[in-house]
Amino acid sequence: MHISKQNTIIGIVGAGTMGAGIALTALYHGFPVILQDSFPNALDNARAYLSKFLAKKGLEENFGLVTFTEEIDGLSGAHIVIEAVIEDLGLKQEIFAALDTVCPAPAILATNTSTLPVTAIASAVSSPQRVAGMHFFNPAPLLPLVEVVRGAQSAPETVDTLAALAEAWGKTPVVTGDTPGFIVNRVARPFYGEALRLLGERVAGHEDIDRLAEQGAGFRMGPFRLMDLIGIDINATAMRSMYEQTFGEPRYRPHWIQMQKMQAGTLGRKTGRGFYEYGEPDVVPDEEQEAPPTATGFVLLSEGSWGPGIGDVIAQRGYRVHTVLDEAAVPLCGLVTAGRDERLEQLVALYDRDLDPAVPLLVQTVETSLSEVMAWVEHPERVVGVDGLFFASGEAAALASRSDLDAGVKSRVEDFISSLGKNPVWIKDSPGMVLPRIICMLTNEAAFAHLEGVGDADTIDLAMRLGVNYPAGPLAWGKQIGYRKVVSVLDHLRQEYGEDRYRACVLLRQWARVESRQDKVK
Repeated sequence: MHISKQNTIIGIVGAGTMGAGIALTALYHGFPVILQDSFPNALDNARAYLSKFLAKKGLEENFGLVTFTEEIDGLSGAHIVIEAVIEDLGLKQEIFAALDTVCPAPAILATNTSTLPVTAIASAVSSPQRVAGMHFFNPAPLLPLVEVVRGAQSAPETVDTLAALAEAWGKTPVVTGDTPGFIVNRVARPFYGEALRLLGERVAGHEDIDRLAEQGAGFRMGPFRLMDLIGIDINATAMRSMYEQTFGEPRYRPHWIQMQKMQAGTLGRKTGRGFYEYGEPDVVPDEEQEAPPTATGFVLLSEGSWGPGIGDVIAQRGYRVHTVLDEAAVPLCGLVTAGRDERLEQLVALYDRDLDPAVPLLVQTVETSLSEVMAWVEHPERVVGVDGLFFASGEAAALASRSDLDAGVKSRVEDFISSLGKNPVWIKDSPGMVLPRIICMLTNEAAFAHLEGVGDADTIDLAMRLGVNYPAGPLAWGKQIGYRKVVSVLDHLRQEYGEDRYRACVLLRQWARVESRQDKVK
């Protein structure tokens, strides 16, 4: 379907950050716009914003394409109206009831809601067939994704027209069903929810969780830095909306830390303070460091599939890698990367018996708690947990310890990890550590969304990469990690916490079985 700027007038309700951003997107592409807001100050701010950014693009003449109005009646000439006000169902229904009279069919009415049901909003108009969702991501002029949400009664031509409009504006539309949170806000919930739980359980501070997300997994912004950018109140409202719409689904349970931030009025960048202070730049560029010198000595590395690439990282730095303790020399450390189904307990006990008590013993504790591992050894004071899943792929390495870790062992471990070009980040013992817990829950949520028909795997992955700049789609990430490992992490979390929040999606279990059969064939 072709959308022409010559005969398509865009109406926008709400001149706040999102409404003005959508208006700017339309103006960049030469579409005439009617921008409505009942608050004169909002319109004044929008005027300044549009003028400034159109000038930066050398499109000053396009400012003449926008009409500002305080009255809803001023939208009567619009062919497509996009509502972009706060997430309040009653308010949106009131606006759509007014638009139903002001902008009769065949005008299309779209809502930019991020979490509220489009079907409920559409119930306020006499012809719900002409209503659908058109969800932009902030900042609207920059982010390439638009979710086009098909309500229960949305006509196919309504959905097709909005998708075509998004393409005319240089966006990538993904069509999704009208389910809580649609694709992006739903699948992204664990990124924030699990990070908040880790912070609430004092596993790590918000800076270290962000550091692991950014340097360990490649996220452009960690969960706390991103919540500050979005607005803690907006993020919390989305979480609460998801929780209420799903009748208390534990995966979406809001966290008290967000509520406390809202009560204190520390909502992120817009208030100058959230999880970070914004009086000064919150991101300090890393100082350039010289590459660690070529190392000598050897590391005793176990068999097992839970530390993909660790051996290569160690060898690239000049260490020798041994799988059997057959030398008189003392290794720098012992490293066990096996999984529970790969003789983990036996290997840990063997290494503890054969290694000098002063040698650090690093054990992958992604699907096993450090406290459990320490019960298998005679020298628990030298045992350190390590995230074997993400060790090789990132610049930061998560290390778990208990309070009785020997100080000398800790120093030797830090020196060793730093010599591998990794930034050691110490956390407390916790099921799933940090990155495996967050990313396996992201994969799980994406699998639930796929199972429930919200979108196919490719669409979900595309939406997460374009909508929130994830370094990989969560389902593709899960396949890369291995579905069996994802399920193993989730099962460990569920066993340790005893919560349905961590139940693995049946689709993930099916994929894990297929993966097992394929490996047997190989």
